[in-house]
Amino acid sequence: MSKTVKKRYLKALNRNLKKESAGRFDTRFVFYPLGAKPKEATGVTVSGPADAQVLALMEAVQARVFAEFENSAKFG
Repeated sequence: MSKTVKKRYLKALNRNLKKESAGRFDTRFVFYPLGAKPKEATGVTVSGPADAQVLALMEAVQARVFAEFENSAKFG
């Protein structure tokens, strides 16, 4: 995945998370390993401590956004 696509993916994750959570919490997606730049990132993780409810929402958001990106790669 290119650096540009990684940045778009992270932005889409956080945009959808904010939308679905209605801003109820400050947790967000960040590149993994923590502090990694897009070029070195191997994935995404949570920015800090999160309870089970937040993690469940994040998992659902990531699944949807990943599916969207996967479909756009196949047809784009």
